[in-house]
Amino acid sequence: MSMVNNENLMKSSQIKKQLKSIKTNKPDIKQRLLNLIEKFQCLDHIAESIGLVKDGFSFVSRVSWKAVISNLENKESTSEDVKLKDIVETISKSTEQLENELVPELQKLRNHWMFDVVLIEFVLLSLLTLIIAGVTHLQGLWSWSSFSVSLQPFLYERPVFSLLSAILLFVIFLLLHFNIRTFVAQQIASKINRASSEFDLAGAFLKNTRIRHSIFRPDIIGWNWLTRKCLSKI
Repeated sequence: MSMVNNENLMKSSQIKKQLKSIKTNKPDIKQRLLNLIEKFQCLDHIAESIGLVKDGFSFVSRVSWKAVISNLENKESTSEDVKLKDIVETISKSTEQLENELVPELQKLRNHWMFDVVLIEFVLLSLLTLIIAGVTHLQGLWSWSSFSVSLQPFLYERPVFSLLSAILLFVIFLLLHFNIRTFVAQQIASKINRASSEFDLAGAFLKNTRIRHSIFRPDIIGWNWLTRKCLSKI
C-alpha cells in the first residue's frame, strides 16, 4: 500500500506551520486541518517508535497538501474543495494498515525468530548433554548398571576447578545464545523484500531482536499502551 505523493513531500511540522500562517475565510476548516495534522503526527510517532520509518517517510505525505492549502487560501473555493473527507479516509486507512497489517506482520516475524532460536538451542544443548553424559560415564561418575550420579566428591575435591568450569560453561552458553539470536535474525531479515514496501519492516524486526530484549518479550518494541492510547484517539 503506497500512497506517498513524492511531488509534495513535506514534514508535518512544516505543513502545520504553513496552515497556522494562512489567513482564510474558513477558520473552522483550518482548525479541522490542524487537528488532522496532529493525528498524522501521532501515526508518524508510532511508526518511528516501532522502527518502521524509512527514507524520511511520513504518513502526512500521503495527502496532496499543496492542493489543500491552495483551496484553503482561495476565497472562492468551498468547504468541499478542501476535501476533508479524503484526508480523514487517508488517516483511517493508514491507521488500519499500521494496526492490522504492519504490527501483526512484525509479531509473526518475531514469533518465527523466537521459535527458531529456541529450537536450535534445544538441539545444541541436547547434543552437549549427551557429550557430557558420555564423558562423565567414561570417568566413572555414573554407570548403566546402577544409575546414580554423585557429584559431591568431585565438587569437594576440586572446588576452584568446579567453580571456574561452571562460570566457563555459563559464558559459553551466553555467547552461543546471543550468536544464535543474531544469526537467525539476520537470516530472517535477509528474506524480507525491503524494496517492495515504503516501510522498513526488516529494520523494525531487527530492532526487536537486539541483545537487551528478551526473546520471550510479548509485545513489539514501540507498540505499548502509550502508542495504543495515541492510536485510539484517532
